[in-house]
Amino acid sequence: MKLICGTRGSRLAVTQTDEAINTLRKKNKIEVEKKIIKTKGDQIIDLPLHKIGDKGLFIKEIDDALINNQIDFAIHSLKDYPTEILPELEICAITKRMPPYDAIVSFEKSIEDLPEGASVGTSSLRRKSEIFRVRPDLNLKDIRGNLDTRIRKLKEGQYDAIIIAEAGFRRVYGEINQIEGYNFSRISQDIIIPSPGQGALAVVCRKEDSNLKEILKSIDDEKTRVETTMERQFMIDVGGGCNLPVGALSFIIGDEIELKAFVGNLEGTKSIRGEIKGKKEEYIKLAKELAKRMNIGT
Repeated sequence: MKLICGTRGSRLAVTQTDEAINTLRKKNKIEVEKKIIKTKGDQIIDLPLHKIGDKGLFIKEIDDALINNQIDFAIHSLKDYPTEILPELEICAITKRMPPYDAIVSFEKSIEDLPEGASVGTSSLRRKSEIFRVRPDLNLKDIRGNLDTRIRKLKEGQYDAIIIAEAGFRRVYGEINQIEGYNFSRISQDIIIPSPGQGALAVVCRKEDSNLKEILKSIDDEKTRVETTMERQFMIDVGGGCNLPVGALSFIIGDEIELKAFVGNLEGTKSIRGEIKGKKEEYIKLAKELAKRMNIGT
């Protein structure tokens, strides 16, 4: 049996796809071929994300290839996959996630150690809102491009620090703490709550392909699926799908599940944090309850 897997062509996207494919091959006697698909978002990569607007610009061509049977399934970063899924498609597996936190790459060892007025590269409204809450003196500057491009811009001196997803960094550069003299360090959730679903991979296929879905479900991680589904449900209920800055991080501990969350407004003038804990099986109800509590208004 041979399957075709669609992915974007960035180094991180290909690395993530290889990670999922290798796990799939170990669990099933199948052959998988990668197909690189260039999206509209890749063609306008130099624009800040908030000016591009829709994350779906990095998804549409791959979804179209699935619907038109040009590929059998696709791999995406779950945090980047829209919560509004086309009716023909579904997320049939969510892989065991790597550390979900954000990280800083800088000469300094932490956000707290950055000098006053230091320039920090990030185009994420969520990260900007959270950083501004604890370090309003920093100069937050847009940055675009893939991970290699961002590291290069840091080395060129365009920024004093950049904020990235820890999982993406570790997938590309491995389990290392430094890169050519720069410090790489995790940012505590007390400073920045990560994006919903961060660190996990979404395996997307056609709803009608029941046999294929059974194969792909072999790499689904139940704990990750419950935690990330709770995070994404919270994002839906507070309106995060409309580019509102939202952070959500869920952990299953024994029979309980805990959700910590952040939501801000588009102007960066309001933000709120909250948390909730309860029975693991009530994770959807709990996410909705916290979202109702944290309606930030306009």
